[in-house]
Amino acid sequence: MKSSSIGGLLVVFVAFTGCNLGTRGGPGASDPKASKPLFYGQSDDTFNLSVPGSTAINQGETREASIGIERGTNFDEDVTLTFSSMPMGVTMDPPSPVIKRSEKTTQVVLTAANDASLGDFTIEMTGHPTTGVDASNELKITVAKR
Repeated sequence: MKSSSIGGLLVVFVAFTGCNLGTRGGPGASDPKASKPLFYGQSDDTFNLSVPGSTAINQGETREASIGIERGTNFDEDVTLTFSSMPMGVTMDPPSPVIKRSEKTTQVVLTAANDASLGDFTIEMTGHPTTGVDASNELKITVAKR
């Protein structure tokens, strides 16, 4: 009985916390109602960027990562991505990808040089819409020795 109660609480906790979608962007994000968290869905005229939990890459390797977008009703703009806080020796291609209005994801390729810094890193990602407020999220990567 105890384990089913704990399992039920865990399901409720996961349902209400969801996955990390960072901060909202878009024209509707400046509306105070849109900045309040929703239990389900996306506010009108806003968007969030979604990223994988974490990505592991070895020195000297390349790895593809998918970056998604969650669009609210009436948000149909292109979103340009920029990345900062890149670890030494790691590059992103393309450096500023665009998620077109008709797309739900874009692919980026991470490349770690043979002498890339080792460890866990957080890459700051910003999504800039055609109009409205930028959204942000974090891409976590681990660079390991080959």
